[in-house]
Amino acid sequence: MEYIEKFEKRVGLAGSRNTSTGGSKVPSTIEDMEEAMVRVHALWRRSPGGGKWPFAGDGPWHLAQGEVGDIKGDWSETLIETDSGKQLPVRKVESREPRTPLSSAEVDERDRVTAWVGLVADEQLRKAVWLATEALARGEGRVPWTAIAAWVRWERTPNALKLRYRMALGAVVCGLNGWPSRRARVLAA
Repeated sequence: MEYIEKFEKRVGLAGSRNTSTGGSKVPSTIEDMEEAMVRVHALWRRSPGGGKWPFAGDGPWHLAQGEVGDIKGDWSETLIETDSGKQLPVRKVESREPRTPLSSAEVDERDRVTAWVGLVADEQLRKAVWLATEALARGEGRVPWTAIAAWVRWERTPNALKLRYRMALGAVVCGLNGWPSRRARVLAA
């Protein structure tokens, strides 16, 4: 138990495991780990800025001014009929439903699960794990392993990347639960 606490302190995960006093549960299977990482993408999308830099970097946008007739937000064109029977096209502004702010528990979960990605030793695999879980979070149904392999410059086959992805998730599960690393191969099978 002492080894696990030292490990968590070293990687910045102190207090992240499920204890008898409460707290969130640490995944014990690869499927649970994958589900947690898919969930974290939804939390990042709800975060301010959607997890991306909100400003364009190609100009002095603080000096830009709106023009007359600019419509902010999404809009659609509809036809209305005047009293005289004339039809006029009118732009109708459709505002989006506001994002619900993250609670402190959701922010904690987002940061904790994001730190788990840092437990993957290989940088290529870290990127692959993030991209694969992002594809699952978008609801694509399947992971585009060929595209991800090209994106992270994987030199082997996409099937090898898929296997290494499962091994990386298994290694993270083993590290968080204090299990021996050889158990990751069993979890990945």
